[in-house]
Amino acid sequence: MGVLDRLRRWLGRADRATTEVEFAAMEGVHRAEDAVDEATGGRFYDALERADEEAGDLLERLHLDEEDEDGEASGEEPAPGGRQAPAP
Repeated sequence: MGVLDRLRRWLGRADRATTEVEFAAMEGVHRAEDAVDEATGGRFYDALERADEEAGDLLERLHLDEEDEDGEASGEEPAPGGRQAPAP
């Protein structure tokens, strides 16, 4: 196994870990939102929803490997001549 294969494997693991952390963070925000909403009888529902949306937006901005509309990472450089390099 070459160095490139190891690097790809590590990057794949890092991507999966990042995704898991994002889902866990949003799950925690949703749980906190539900608990506060229940404790206050829904008086702060609008503010909680706004906070939930802002937390989601923040996670999207912090996500480092944004994907383009094809679902591929946009951090790759194009091949010489302007064509995309074939996938390994």
